[in-house]
Amino acid sequence: MDFTESEHEAAFRAEVRAWLATVSEPRQPRAVPTNAIVAEWGPDEEREKIEAARRWQAAKFDAGWAGITWPRDIGGRGGTRTEGIVFSQEESKREVPRGELAVGLGWLGPMIDALGTDEQRARLLPPLLRGDEVWCQLFSEPGAGSDLAALATAAERDGSEWRITGQKVWTTFAHMSDWAVCLARTDPTVPKHRGITAFVLDMHQSAVECRPLRQMTGSANFNEVFLDGAVARDEDRIGEVGDGWRAAMVTFMHERTSGSGAELGVSQLVDLARGSGHGTDPVVRQRVARIYSQARVLEFSGYRMLTKLLQGGMPGPESSTAKLAFTRMSTDMNDLALTLQGPAGVLDGGDAPLEGGWQAYFLGMPGIRIGGGTDEIQRNIIGERVLGLPGEPRVDKEIPFEEVPR
Repeated sequence: MDFTESEHEAAFRAEVRAWLATVSEPRQPRAVPTNAIVAEWGPDEEREKIEAARRWQAAKFDAGWAGITWPRDIGGRGGTRTEGIVFSQEESKREVPRGELAVGLGWLGPMIDALGTDEQRARLLPPLLRGDEVWCQLFSEPGAGSDLAALATAAERDGSEWRITGQKVWTTFAHMSDWAVCLARTDPTVPKHRGITAFVLDMHQSAVECRPLRQMTGSANFNEVFLDGAVARDEDRIGEVGDGWRAAMVTFMHERTSGSGAELGVSQLVDLARGSGHGTDPVVRQRVARIYSQARVLEFSGYRMLTKLLQGGMPGPESSTAKLAFTRMSTDMNDLALTLQGPAGVLDGGDAPLEGGWQAYFLGMPGIRIGGGTDEIQRNIIGERVLGLPGEPRVDKEIPFEEVPR
């Protein structure tokens, strides 16, 4: 990867900086990294954060800065991937919302742009890009998480509509969303990966019930969603009937690559070690050094992904390496952070050091290790596609879903 900035890129960066300076303030240093995959907010703060993100997205859209790499015909800027990276880098330095609308803007929008019809792109993507509508993804189920293709939510054709019945779970911001992309089984008589179809679903209909799930962090941003004959129009089907697995894979690809620029938090950990009086402890210094090394591995994986993207390709196992490195580093970092706090590490909220930021991050780590594909799934991908190890037996890919042993 060539890190030398071209004359055009330098001029673009200057233009981005000039605009951001007129609408935002410089970002202030944080004592705790903001890395949780799910926001740890209460209901009131959650509503405020989402609304602030929508206002910021609308401001960018109206000024021509939303969707740097999105095509112009759907409201984007039609820029290059390099320009998108430059804008993201500069935006991360400002006190503006980041990540609250990631499911729609970062994952589902690009998938619809890639696989949707021209009519779907024109109708669905501009309001999504402007932040007028919030999106979620109805993928995982109680019996279909890592093995998503085992999903049992069923869609039956009813003239020009589909009736969808089933249960989804771990849906981020479902209770605040206007639309969802839902995966449902439309044909149980074929191997399971081939019988799934993707639909755009209106989340405001009475046949959709969202029940927030209280997590051990105290927040309830995840949901379980019950579908009781929810209606999806056939014109809102993404791709062909039975080709929904393609939509899932494109969505996951964007999800796994979107976290490469996450704040690492190593500097905050060093500050914590020094402030706790353990900065000269050789054991602590060795643990910090190991975490720093893991951060550099993550950085290298991110550069490999960016290189592939800038060359016109799509990341493969690189995204799994990056996610696995990130979860391993974050787990070690949180464990050390609470150890450095001593007995105060078991406190919470305002009673804990730094308002309990490290505690919230620590408790949110299981979600990071699961979301976007579990650590075990990432290891399988690396083992099979990088190391050339034999794949796990997958008899269920060759037989009809209704005959898969339960």
